Amino acid sequence: MSESQYSVNAQGANIGVIGNDAQVTQNFTQNIYLQSADYQRLVEQIRDTQESLEDVPASKPERRLKLAEKLQELKEQLEEFKSNVFKLYETFTKIEINTERLRQAKAHFDRGEFREADAVLKAEEMTEDLDRLIERERQLDRQRENVRDSREQIANEFLIKARLWVTFYDQPNRLEQTCEYFEEALRAARTGENLFEYAVFLQEHYKLKQAEQLYQEVLQIRRILATQNPATFLPDVATTLNNLAVLHNDTNEKAIALLEYTEALEIYRELATQNPTTFLPYVATTLNNLANLHSDTNEMAIALSEYTEALEIRRELAKQNPANFLPKVAMTLNNLAILHQNTNEMAIALSEYREALEIYRELAKQNPATFLPKVATTLNNLANLHSDTNEMGIALSEYREALEIRRELAKQNPATFLPDVALTLDNLGLLHRNTNEMEIALSEFTEALQIRRELAKQNPATFLPKVAMTLNNLAVLHRNTNEMAIALSKFTEALQIRRELAKQNPATFLPDVAMTLNNLAILHWNTNEMAISLSKFTEALQIRRELAKQNPATFLPKVADTLNNLAVLHQNTNEMTIALSEFTEALQIRRELAKQNPATFLPDVATTLNNLAILHEIINEMAIALSEYTEALEIYRELATQTPATFLPYVASTLNNLAIFLHRNTNETALAMSAHQEALQIYQDFAKKSPAVFQPKVDLVLKNIELLQNAPDERNNSGIENRQAPPTKPRSRSIKSRSWMQNICRGIKNLLRQS
Repeated sequence: MSESQYSVNAQGANIGVIGNDAQVTQNFTQNIYLQSADYQRLVEQIRDTQESLEDVPASKPERRLKLAEKLQELKEQLEEFKSNVFKLYETFTKIEINTERLRQAKAHFDRGEFREADAVLKAEEMTEDLDRLIERERQLDRQRENVRDSREQIANEFLIKARLWVTFYDQPNRLEQTCEYFEEALRAARTGENLFEYAVFLQEHYKLKQAEQLYQEVLQIRRILATQNPATFLPDVATTLNNLAVLHNDTNEKAIALLEYTEALEIYRELATQNPTTFLPYVATTLNNLANLHSDTNEMAIALSEYTEALEIRRELAKQNPANFLPKVAMTLNNLAILHQNTNEMAIALSEYREALEIYRELAKQNPATFLPKVATTLNNLANLHSDTNEMGIALSEYREALEIRRELAKQNPATFLPDVALTLDNLGLLHRNTNEMEIALSEFTEALQIRRELAKQNPATFLPKVAMTLNNLAVLHRNTNEMAIALSKFTEALQIRRELAKQNPATFLPDVAMTLNNLAILHWNTNEMAISLSKFTEALQIRRELAKQNPATFLPKVADTLNNLAVLHQNTNEMTIALSEFTEALQIRRELAKQNPATFLPDVATTLNNLAILHEIINEMAIALSEYTEALEIYRELATQTPATFLPYVASTLNNLAIFLHRNTNETALAMSAHQEALQIYQDFAKKSPAVFQPKVDLVLKNIELLQNAPDERNNSGIENRQAPPTKPRSRSIKSRSWMQNICRGIKNLLRQS
């Protein structure tokens, strides 16, 4: 009922950037930045700060903390500095060095003299040249071609200046100034290449509306060029479509993203018929991206087909070139495993994760810097799976190894790997919360929140959503430990962040607003503030209904979730007619979804049937209640044949509820005892592996068995599981020897014999 977030790492939706292979240029750029005064200054500051930190005694923790934060910030600047020097080098290699300013700037750059290179590129002088040339262009048509060439040269100079400014971390306005120089480059020469480079920069820095406008302009230019020279420009059309699709997927504009990915795939398939060596890798990448999208929209069969084809292509490519394509094989296996995990095919998912992990571990032996992060990602995802299958000990071990790897990586490169440390801490917090180790969970969530708050100071667009996620998870923990005031504070801050984000990007962040409203509603319900709870649930439902109009595959399941929660609330306030209507609509939605995707949505059908059964029992519609319990049990049994680790606990829960129903409303004491005994056996088996989670359930069933043995006529309410609100006590009425009850009980006996 509560919505918590843990993260898996789907891979492959990459922004395409044209440029030299990073490994080829690494040595060149290293020689350049090692000579740079800015690099030396940062290294010296790091050394001085490190020494200062070492000199401060442990008795002064506040001073040590400030110095440690400063040291971390300097190290982040150093790593970003290296990255931007690399990008600057790439820009130099893509342009002609055919002006004196560029030659001088390149010479200074090669010597690591970045400030001197910037000084050579005098903005005022270049702007004057540009303005002079524009005026001359208007007056002298005969010289237009030469002027156009000169403008492109100045555009190149501004491109270099823009890339230089990205490296100037001591400048508070470096990103704004970088954008200004990109704009000047476009003013000089609004070519497809310049527009594309600026669009990629904007997309990387989450300025998505501006990036989209530029990509659309690039696409128009490249489509025209492709009509004249398809061999040269059709690949550029496909690259632009891919980047637009990544952008639209990130903003939840799934239908548009689907069209763009589909067209890109069609182009790449056609190109691959002529040149498979060059373009089959692009076919596989686009299939992977399409599969990610279809997985997001719960179109699992389509996603499976696309991932499978991508994997086949990459396995074939890896036979010829394992160094380049084995990592892609592992990536696709990871994504397939996530899909199979989401469709409750846990054995298949486990096999795929293990193969991906084996590949990454082998690759990491030769190249740990590149592939240890992938090892950690796969361990994180494996831990998510083992957590879902209630194998908490294995999950804990995998999370801990992932965390250990990521902490080591973060020591060398905090800017890149601290976000991953926070992600793993968040997932560990969820695991420990689920095993009732609340103090450990609190510590992990708190550290994750601290890291994400620090990261958000530098990059709010990227990390404020993560801050809100951890606040949400912390709030659920505090709600579970009855610290309602703290929980309210955390939920409220998370909601405030998400509402602000949704103002700028509603497609992406309105779903998170709805999720937080849902969780706040549960909190107010727990504190008996039913009117406030109703208001929050209602707003969440309204948002989700609107989102479902545009994207039903993604948001209709959320509509059903909220209807279910509203129904339980109305049941708790004795508004049974309203509750029945809401449960019924939720069930109708989930049955329709289950027709297309039974692996994902049949569990939700069973949950709704269980809740409806509780309601029908309360209003003394016993035949309907028993029928719903029975159908829920049948569904869970069927699911448990495929994934016992996940669904046997649900079988046990439903058996327990059914046994109590039979004891309370029929003379079928033996049948009730049989159901209790089977539930007990299941819980005892699970408690051997995860006692913190399942021993309380063992104790509950034992108590119910004792009540049944000692007072078979007593009508007990206390032991029912999976009720999402305190039930209203039913009017006491025992039903005996009715023909419908006898027929259904015979069916239940058959169900029990199957076990």
